[in-house]
Amino acid sequence: MSTGTPLTQLLPHHRPLPPAPGEPDLVALCADRSAAPRIALDAADPSRPWVRVNMVTTVDGQVVGETGLSRAISSPADKRVFGVLRALADAVVVGAGTARAERYTRLHARPAHAEARRDRGQGPVPLLVLVSRSGRVDLDRLDEEGTGPVVAHASADACPPERVREIRDRLGAEGLVLHDGPVEPAAVLTDLRARGCREILHEGGPHLLADWVAAGAVDELCLTVSPLLAGPPPDGSPRGLLAGGGSLDPGSLTLLSLVTDGSTLLQRWGLPLPE
Repeated sequence: MSTGTPLTQLLPHHRPLPPAPGEPDLVALCADRSAAPRIALDAADPSRPWVRVNMVTTVDGQVVGETGLSRAISSPADKRVFGVLRALADAVVVGAGTARAERYTRLHARPAHAEARRDRGQGPVPLLVLVSRSGRVDLDRLDEEGTGPVVAHASADACPPERVREIRDRLGAEGLVLHDGPVEPAAVLTDLRARGCREILHEGGPHLLADWVAAGAVDELCLTVSPLLAGPPPDGSPRGLLAGGGSLDPGSLTLLSLVTDGSTLLQRWGLPLPE
């Protein structure tokens, strides 16, 4: 008997999404990008990595709760979809600051999705990709749990030599990619493409996400809106979905699907084609 939060798909069709082993209905919905504006790019270059973002916000637009962490505004419905998005990914990209704050470890295999991953030609665990200009990575925390591989991307001019040695000692020679200048989204995607990664899940935070959106490197946004009014976090600085980064050209998003548990809204948005 499977357990979990019952969900209802409202768009593009109305149907129940009851919890089930392996979540086949929810997997099929999240994997369907046939209506996404950028599907033409995917068809033109089948090996092009598809970048899907997953973020959670409150109704008033905060991405963290009173603890300063996103988990404070998550919900069982959000976690159910989160598990499916992780299961679909070849690689999970996250800023090192967010990884430290949210206490990321190596990623875990998900037994319920193991067979489907094998059928799709994926390894048992997604690659965790940490982006940090200075290479400040919490290696001890990473090794506390999980079994998945890790790679860090950093700037050669900002990552001290002793940190380079430490990361390579712990993650291996292939576990650190040094960039000349800033860590550009296109360069990260080129590296992931070379590693055979086609399905990329980007988990923020807001500063890194803003950089990727500004660079036109995001294809799809999965946004959970929790039924909460959080107000500003403890330090008083509002934290929205995007923070900092370059200038963003306005563009109309395409609603790909809408799911709810009756109060939480789980949306998938397709980003416009780059000009």
